[in-house]
Amino acid sequence: MSAGAARAAPAVRAAAGLGLGALAYGLILVFLHAPILGSPWAAPLLCAAVLGEATVAFRLELHRDPIFLAAWIGFAAALAIVSAATGYLNGLTDEPYATPAFAALFPNLYGGALHLSYTQYGTGPYTLNVGYVYLPLLPLLAIPYVDYRATALLAWAGILYFARRRPMALVLVGSPWVALLAANGFNDPVPLALLTIAFTLPRGAGSRAAEIVALGVKQFANAFVVVYYLVLRRWWEAALAAAVTVAFLVPFALLDASGVVCHAIYLNSSPTCAAGASVSSASAVVSHLNYWIWPLWAIGMFAASGARILGGPRFAADRARAARWMGRASFDVGRASWGWLLVPVARVVRGRGPGGR
Repeated sequence: MSAGAARAAPAVRAAAGLGLGALAYGLILVFLHAPILGSPWAAPLLCAAVLGEATVAFRLELHRDPIFLAAWIGFAAALAIVSAATGYLNGLTDEPYATPAFAALFPNLYGGALHLSYTQYGTGPYTLNVGYVYLPLLPLLAIPYVDYRATALLAWAGILYFARRRPMALVLVGSPWVALLAANGFNDPVPLALLTIAFTLPRGAGSRAAEIVALGVKQFANAFVVVYYLVLRRWWEAALAAAVTVAFLVPFALLDASGVVCHAIYLNSSPTCAAGASVSSASAVVSHLNYWIWPLWAIGMFAASGARILGGPRFAADRARAARWMGRASFDVGRASWGWLLVPVARVVRGRGPGGR
């Protein structure tokens, strides 16, 4: 924290947290009530807004300040609780109703369809007739007989608890927008909580168990874990993660192999796969509000360690090139900046230049 921030009165730092939270809330209102919500760009724009809010916190060097973080996360938690309890800014998804209900399809999880009718905060009824497109453990990871929104909110709180020593994660995942998504009952906080446990606990039985369970919940987690190990060149662990994924699906493939391929691999939610086995379109992926929690979580969890790697001597030439692109004489390795994203780009550019320079 800077000397100026350290000297600021606690009330000023708390006001900064609440003020930034109010700004985040205002941006949420704009995006949720503007026509742009009907376009595929609302989701990435809301993600970009969270990154912008985090940038403000970092530039003011408040991201490590406990008073600021308490106000920021407290504002987000209050908004989430009000939303879940009253329906305010809620109803963005059917996942709090469908996710636990999918348990009724066991044991042939991918061979049938969920037929569900529900009301949401006094509106409806709404109907669902869909196949199950996640991995087998997700419907089982819910608090019995309690609204699934409670499960999502507890998972969100769990992420913040286990990531409490990673300030960037607290700012990004603790933002009002991510809290509001959890309050809506999106199921992504559940696998993200498991991954957070896996990557923050000391390597041992607990972290390994959390990782294995995460590999049976939602496909994003599997893709992340495999890519993570491949980037670190931990080939055996990447292969093991892929093998665990296959092992979760094999029993269900024995019951209905085509259903597993259609729903779990191609992510086709049509009950009969009548639309053909095709991966969701790029525009559909971009437009999902909840998908953008994942890059926010990844940046929050791993940006600091990535900066330590990119700040090493191996990347000195790449940092110099990135600094020139930003119009600076040198690259400040001690500063939290989105300029770090230019360093790997400079590496790629340098590798393609004459003589690899």
